[in-house]
Amino acid sequence: MAKVGRDLRDDEIIRFLRFSVTESAAATFTQQSYDTQLSIDRGYIWMIHWIEAQINPNKLEMPAANDIETVSLQIARESQAAMHDLNNPDIIAYTEMQIKRSAAIGTDAGPLWVDWHSPIKTEYPIPLPYAAQEIHVGLVTSHASVQTINGRIAYTLRRVSDKFFYRVAQALIS
Repeated sequence: MAKVGRDLRDDEIIRFLRFSVTESAAATFTQQSYDTQLSIDRGYIWMIHWIEAQINPNKLEMPAANDIETVSLQIARESQAAMHDLNNPDIIAYTEMQIKRSAAIGTDAGPLWVDWHSPIKTEYPIPLPYAAQEIHVGLVTSHASVQTINGRIAYTLRRVSDKFFYRVAQALIS
């Protein structure tokens, strides 16, 4: 019987690194590191296609009048001690969700404004090459309740030569 179709190559199969980060105290930066199992010896890099994060809005506290509650999430190449913005060369993804309350009107607190959609998806039209042995997920919130963020990084594996691996690693560092 003839073989139908063809075998898929590694760079055609979407794989997922699933992550979960829990911050248990208000305004405390929490980071979780994950092993990518990438190394020069194996000769593979990731090509990241998208990153999804699921932030539960029901866990956000109701802010006081003229106040904001915030959840911030970052994915980084190197271990971080705090949240950074996208201009930091180590940050590959950053997302934030806020719930706001307007100033008090008379005796009533102002209306709530929620700037949110979940899951939040960061897509890379040209896949992002990634060659580090670890990837770091950081979380900080402005409220006192426990917040857990779940997500996944969608990538394909790409076999590369040592020379190309070094070039990608050097480009990512600089």
